[in-house]
Amino acid sequence: MEWAGPERRRFVRANFPCKITLSIPEKHVIISHTENIGAGGVRVLIPERLEVSTLVDLAIYIAEEPTICKGRVVWMVERKTLFSEEPHLYDIGIEFYEIDEESQRFIQSFVETSVPQE
Repeated sequence: MEWAGPERRRFVRANFPCKITLSIPEKHVIISHTENIGAGGVRVLIPERLEVSTLVDLAIYIAEEPTICKGRVVWMVERKTLFSEEPHLYDIGIEFYEIDEESQRFIQSFVETSVPQE
């Protein structure tokens, strides 16, 4: 199931699949990929449910060296498969809440060069 809610983003996003690690403090690490990314946050697919407001440490591999920041889960949508009643994956929207200006500018510049201009 795709997110069909109202669009409330303040930042342009690029549909770009890059490696991302989500570290949930004092629990575990999830390795996945981004569905899209913008200067304000990312959308990822993961195999487990995270509650809204969960805080995560992020390492985003747009370039060789990862961009390190902290994020907060702001929405979660279950994706069900045709073959099972159980959700297979979860779409998670993560807002950056602790990111240095240089990293945010880097992501913004990447997005601006990746998104086709109309």
